[in-house]
Amino acid sequence: MQHLESAAPPVAHPSSARWVRVSAAVALCLAGPAVSFAGVLTTGLSGTAAAVRFPHGFGATLATTAVGTALAAALAALIARRDALGVIWAALGIWFTVGLGAGIAGIGLSHPGPAYWAKLSNPGLARWGVVVIVASITGIAAGLVVTARRGPAQNTSSPADHA
Repeated sequence: MQHLESAAPPVAHPSSARWVRVSAAVALCLAGPAVSFAGVLTTGLSGTAAAVRFPHGFGATLATTAVGTALAAALAALIARRDALGVIWAALGIWFTVGLGAGIAGIGLSHPGPAYWAKLSNPGLARWGVVVIVASITGIAAGLVVTARRGPAQNTSSPADHA
């Protein structure tokens, strides 16, 4: 029979390896939608809102950014394991908010009426907001699917975690 005093105390704080995995997942999720900043996909983001353009077309920017974000979130889920559930929501939620803000700013709330969508004050900025929103949603979906497929968490603690 084992004496309770001789058992190793449970770990009250996460291991450094876990922090590294979570930090890498955060970096990946934050970098995913940043693909849309690439000059090949979108130009004029650093200038005025009216200067935003999509050299290869809006669809190409939308698809590339969504796929890049989904891959980044899936990789983050593989790296961070179950911790990715919170990381993916938080990091891509920030990007969703940025996209929503850009979309609202691009639409310009000063144009009420039946031709509301036809009078976009900055259609490039509004479309970039849509790109970021779609990328965030696809990234969250991909990351959560990968995390869910990994199955229940297993106790994989090593002796180094108890040191």
